[in-house]
Amino acid sequence: MHEIGNDKDYLRISKYITEVSGIVIAPEKYYLIETRLSKLMLESGASSFDELYNKAKSNEKPGLTQKIINAITVNETFWFRDAVLWKFFEREVVPKLVEMLVSKEKPKIRIWSAAASTGQEAYSIAMCIDNYLKRNNISDISLSDFEILATDISDRVLEIAKNGRYDRISMTRGLSEHYKAAYFKSNNSAWDLVPLIKDSVKFECFNLKKDYTGFGTFDVIFCRYVLIYFPDSLKSEIVRKMHNSLYDGGVLFTGNYVLYNMLRDIFNANSYENLTYYTKS
Repeated sequence: MHEIGNDKDYLRISKYITEVSGIVIAPEKYYLIETRLSKLMLESGASSFDELYNKAKSNEKPGLTQKIINAITVNETFWFRDAVLWKFFEREVVPKLVEMLVSKEKPKIRIWSAAASTGQEAYSIAMCIDNYLKRNNISDISLSDFEILATDISDRVLEIAKNGRYDRISMTRGLSEHYKAAYFKSNNSAWDLVPLIKDSVKFECFNLKKDYTGFGTFDVIFCRYVLIYFPDSLKSEIVRKMHNSLYDGGVLFTGNYVLYNMLRDIFNANSYENLTYYTKS
C-alpha cells in the first residue's frame, strides 16, 4: 500500500480524474485510487499509477480513460430515492405536466435524469407517471407523451440500465410491492422491467462538463447526489447550464442538500415538507 497523501502518483492521477470527469478526490480519500484502480493498473500493463496516468493521457490504450471513469465513479442508487420527493413529484409536478399536454400547451413533456447510474431513477420517473395516469383513469394522455432522457458518464452502468434487468438485492432497495407487481416480470433469479417502462427511457453516455445545448430544453431535471463530487466552480457551471436547459418555470431537483448560494440568482428555492427544490426564475 502506498503512503496516502504523500505520493505524486496519486496526485497526478487524481488531477487527471478531475480533468476528465469533474470528480474531486481529496488527499484523505486517495485510498479510493488504490482500491478502485489497482486492478485496472495491472490489466493495462502499468506498474504504477503514474504509468497508468501516462498511458491514459497519451491515449496509448484507447478506452483506458473511460475504464478509469467507470472504476472511480460512485454508482449508489435505488428506486424512488427520497420518499418526499416522489410524493411531491406525483402530487404536484405530474398533474401540472399532464395539464400542459391536455391543454396542448406542450406537444410533449421532456424530463432529464442526469447521473442516472444503473437506471433506477429514470425508471422510477416513468413508473411514477404511468401509475398516476392509471390511478386517475387518464386515457387521453399516455407515457409515450413523455420523453425521458437518462445520462451518465459511465458506459458500464448504462449497459445495466439499458437491459432493464435487476437482481433480487436491487429489487429490495426502495421498490414497493405495488410497483414490483405492476411493472416487473420474474426471470429466474432476476426481474425484468415490462417493455412499457423500459422503452420509455432513452439512455446516453454523457459528461456533465460538456455542452448541453444538443439536448434541447426540459420541463424537469433530476440532478441528484452528483454535484457533491465536483469542485464549486464546476457545480456553478453545471447549475447554470441546467438553468439554460430548462423551460421557464421548469423544476430542478438536486437531492437533499441545498445550493442557495449558487442558485439564488437564477432559481427560486421552494420547500415541500423536508424537500428543497428549485424552479427557473
